[in-house]
Amino acid sequence: MNRKLSITILLQAIMLLVYGQGSWQQIASVDTFGRAGAVGFSIGDKGYLASGGGKNDLWEYDPLLGIWTQKASFGFEGRLYAVGFSIGSYGYVGTGDGSGQLHDFWRYDPATNAWMQKANFAGGARRWATGMSIGDKGYIGMGTNSNGLGERKDWWEYDPITNTWTEKAKLPGERRNSAFGFSIGPKGYVGAGNTEGPNEGDFWEYDPATDIWTQIASYPGHGRIGLTGFVIADRAYVGTGIDSSDVLLNDFWKYDAASDSWVEILDFPGPARYHAVGFSIGGKGYIGTGDINLPGGDVTNDFWEFTPHCEVPTGLTTSNIKATNARLNWNAAALAQKYSVRYRKTGTMPWSKTTATTNFKKLAGLTPNTQYDWSVKSVCDAVNNVSSDWSATQNFTTNPLKSENGSEDEISLEVYPNPFSNEVTLSFFLAENAHATVELFDVTGRRIKSVLDQMMEAGDHQLAVQRGGLPAGVYFLLMKISDHTQAIPLIIE
Repeated sequence: MNRKLSITILLQAIMLLVYGQGSWQQIASVDTFGRAGAVGFSIGDKGYLASGGGKNDLWEYDPLLGIWTQKASFGFEGRLYAVGFSIGSYGYVGTGDGSGQLHDFWRYDPATNAWMQKANFAGGARRWATGMSIGDKGYIGMGTNSNGLGERKDWWEYDPITNTWTEKAKLPGERRNSAFGFSIGPKGYVGAGNTEGPNEGDFWEYDPATDIWTQIASYPGHGRIGLTGFVIADRAYVGTGIDSSDVLLNDFWKYDAASDSWVEILDFPGPARYHAVGFSIGGKGYIGTGDINLPGGDVTNDFWEFTPHCEVPTGLTTSNIKATNARLNWNAAALAQKYSVRYRKTGTMPWSKTTATTNFKKLAGLTPNTQYDWSVKSVCDAVNNVSSDWSATQNFTTNPLKSENGSEDEISLEVYPNPFSNEVTLSFFLAENAHATVELFDVTGRRIKSVLDQMMEAGDHQLAVQRGGLPAGVYFLLMKISDHTQAIPLIIE
């Protein structure tokens, strides 16, 4: 083979591998001083780093400008090995190691650039604890307590409305410090850390609705302490740390809560480290600072940005197959802004293409008794043309056309998500220009409001409908096009 061609093919393969795992790039350093044991959180479109290395400063990162800005310092002593998280539009920092081990707890308001002291952490002074927020509550637990009890396994919930702490179910596993925690949706996750002996790799899921811990898939890397990471969409990215042999690590792993599985991704390219800090902003993750040498304890001030790859949709199925239409379904992909769908009669070219903003698409105007191929890909950044590969091709066969005692359904109204909380999207297809109406009714048949009442052009249509002040319950959407009607139950949570 031509040497130049073989090198080109190899480079292309490497780029595909890197892109498939995501990519890292170094960004601006946080300040002129290195540190370890800081805390990080994000509020809106900004990231924050607080304390670490015995400092009491606070820094804000703007990803659009790519710069760090120093904000109001803590109104209390500097520290390291504290915990931090955000709830709504506020950041929270507490515990840690200062002149001694601490149990104070503080709230930061970026709108006023001011700190306010809140109720002290009720679990007692400690360092190397684990903290996170789940929904509108905060949680702190584990760590090493200064009262001589050593590693802990307690778990406390903070309510910012009442400014109170409540003890919850203890972690069923070993007592530990320097564990890593994160939340995905309504669940929290805690694992790894030191347990008065070996470093652990076990992980646990916490459900605040039931106050129950469940053991999940263990962290595949070495048992370790001082990990860091972040959550993007519904995936957690966890790595770095130090193992039981005092080896600094830079591997990184992605956790999918839906499948309870870990997959190794591209190694963190900076110096291996532990007690670094991490947070996410939008669709990107950030880690930096930390201890990069043993036994010298050298620290760094560098920061890195991670961009995950655009995932190929999975779980493809075809449903509601009729003579001239069918529904294509797939699992929602993390980070997908929309989806590109292609279909064709089997054995023909080219593909017909369309788009979907939800994880399904209704095809209409198909030929009866005919086999079709289809596939889908995620579009994660339409502006910069970032998309996944096409999925594997699926196929289905439309039904024969009915000659009597029935006709094809002329309406293809779909709603997603259902149930919903704030907004629902209505999707439908018109074979020709027609006057369309959509009305909302309650379960008693009382008309609530008109959602749509106008002439519509032929083709695909999508309409976002807000919940407004409607109470939770079951409703019905009734769509009328010419002489055809379709009713769909609609559930508001």
